[in-house]
Amino acid sequence: MRSPTRSVGIVGGLSAESTLWYFSRLIALSREHLAPDVTPRIVIANMNFAPLARWQHEGEWGRITAAVQREFDALEAAGCELLAIASNTKHKVLPSLVAHVPVVSIIDAVAAAGTGPLGLTGTRFTMTDGFYADALAAQGTGVVVPGPLECDAVHRIIYEELIRGAVEPASVRAFAGVCRGLLDRGAGAVLLGCTELAMLTRHPEWDTAVPTIDSAEVHARAIFEACCDPVAAG
Repeated sequence: MRSPTRSVGIVGGLSAESTLWYFSRLIALSREHLAPDVTPRIVIANMNFAPLARWQHEGEWGRITAAVQREFDALEAAGCELLAIASNTKHKVLPSLVAHVPVVSIIDAVAAAGTGPLGLTGTRFTMTDGFYADALAAQGTGVVVPGPLECDAVHRIIYEELIRGAVEPASVRAFAGVCRGLLDRGAGAVLLGCTELAMLTRHPEWDTAVPTIDSAEVHARAIFEACCDPVAAG
């Protein structure tokens, strides 16, 4: 029987909706693959999302880097042997962070999960700043990005609805339309490149004919595997 060999520290609160999901998903994976009463040691640093969201929109990425670095340091001090950031957008600062234990990257997990081209959806920063597309391209996965109006629409849905726990049927339909447009432009599947976007695809009105890859799901599975396998993360 497998057992967890590493404690994991998760930088969360980015937003709280996805952090709750990450915790419950890791517990569900443990119950599925381990003994019923065995779970990894999980330490969650739940950050205050409000200043981080403001700094993102103001371009203050240095302040975000410093804030996330403090959480990395705190999680390591708490004995975590593996780190993860429960957010796609915050991976923009990952190359600038210092960690003395392995970090499970959501971008690496996505690259390992499927081949491109992928329709890239997420926050405006994830879709258009280039860090995400470039990192995937370096691992052989190309992307198709929505047009400016579609990027604005997806960004608004995330920041005005999903991070607050709201799922509006009109937004479900609008996002499905963006996804179908990406498929028409050559994407083989649509990457849900924001950890909250699966809230839309779980809605009853979602168009199930649209193929998607949930970045949060593949990341959670990669974290779980790294917890249980000392050579799984690097």
